[in-house]
This record gives sequence, structure tokens and C-alpha cells, in this order.
Amino acid sequence: MKRLAPCALALVLLALSAPARAQSWELSGTVAYTSSAGLDNQAPELSGLAFGGGFTWGIQAARSLGPHWGAEVSWMRQSSALELETSAGSADLFSMTVGQLHGDAVYHFAAADAGLRPFAFAGVGATFLSGDDLESETKLSFGLGGGGKYFPGGSFGVRGHVRYKPTLLNDDEAGRFCDPFGFCQGTLHQFELGVGAIFRF
Repeated sequence: MKRLAPCALALVLLALSAPARAQSWELSGTVAYTSSAGLDNQAPELSGLAFGGGFTWGIQAARSLGPHWGAEVSWMRQSSALELETSAGSADLFSMTVGQLHGDAVYHFAAADAGLRPFAFAGVGATFLSGDDLESETKLSFGLGGGGKYFPGGSFGVRGHVRYKPTLLNDDEAGRFCDPFGFCQGTLHQFELGVGAIFRF
């Protein structure tokens, strides 16, 4: 056990002192806000219907594939609710959780050793919808966005991003979301604004 602490310290110091071009992996944690998304509504009793926006958190793992290109896998989780509005007021019909697992191609506009690295990304994955007393559903989803990473020195940095993440709902299983209110939604349009910390090694 006494040998493990010096070895772990040595590995951390090596990672911190390694040049950026030799650091090909990134791990990051992100907190974000996901916007609400309006749903098509054909019921005259309802003046509004939406997937609620909410706090979102997640993790990312990225691998450099060259001076500018990289690949990233991200897992994000959002607390949400199906919100309805009538002339009498508004209420949450039920709470739900929205999880997203995406794989992205990432392009950095600056060199690997730059302090500030703007980037753009695009990818595809799955959105997992779950709620109390409802059968969970999995939907195809996409991601498109951009942001920036800032490394003041060494291996630690911060990142910020904006992501447009449409989810396709128009399949045979979407009936569970359409039948109760006489509406049906082809695509769920949401935006995500996030910030996080990065460890590069």
C-alpha cells in the first residue's frame, strides 16, 4: 500500500507535465440546462403541451484522432416532466427522466497545444424516456453543436458547449405519447447549454 501512493503521484505528475500533443484522451463532467420542447396539440381543451426543460448532467470521454479531429462518447441525463396548460392553469402530468447516449465526431479549430480550442461536433445516438408507471422507450436522436475548451496550463481545463439534440418520436411506439391527448409529435426539438471541467491525459 505504501508503494501505491508514490506511484499514483508519479503518474499524475507525468500527466500534468506531458505536452498537449501527447495527451490524446479527455474525460469531462458537465452540468447543463436543456430547454423545453413544445408538442403538437390537437385537443381544444389544452392551450399548451410540452416536454419540460430542466437540469441536465453528464460525462464525456474523448479520444484525439489527429491534430484537429477526435471522437467523443457522451452520456447526459435530464430531469423533465410532461407539462400541460389549460385556461384554468398549468400542471405537470407526470415526471420523467430523459437519458441520452451519443457518439460524436469532433473537429477542433486550433492546434492541440493551444490554450483555447474552439470546436464543432455532430453525432448520433439514443434517447431513453422513462417515467413512473410508464413503459420506458428508446428513440433515435442526433446531436449538433459547438463550443470551446480552455486549458490555462497543464492537463486541467474547462469547456462550454451548445447542442441541438432532436429526438425522433414518430415510430410505432410513439402512440403512448399521442393517444391520451389526441396529439402526435414527429420530432422532439431541444437545445442544451452546458459547462464542465476537463482532465486531459
